[in-house]
Amino acid sequence: MTIPFTRWPEEFARRYREKGYWQDRPLTHILTDHADNDAVAIIDGDRRITYRAFNQAVTNLASVLQAQGLHRGETALVQLGNVAEFYITFFALLQIGVAPVNALFS
Repeated sequence: MTIPFTRWPEEFARRYREKGYWQDRPLTHILTDHADNDAVAIIDGDRRITYRAFNQAVTNLASVLQAQGLHRGETALVQLGNVAEFYITFFALLQIGVAPVNALFS
């Protein structure tokens, strides 16, 4: 199943690539590049989560989601606020090839 999306105007895409905002690499690969880093990746209230801990939480959740039957190409609705768990869930879904959709209205 193909999931439709809206393309950015080519001028935006070109400019974002030139500035390095878009790297034409999956977000999960960018996270993995920083996985051995103890710098802070997420600040959520009083909590500080390092890239290493973030990547480990993502990998653990991805394994659980796969074991529960989620498969590449599927879509998953996520209803979480702007908290660390949202980003862990978002990246875990991306890691296994599931398209995350934020179902929470702001």
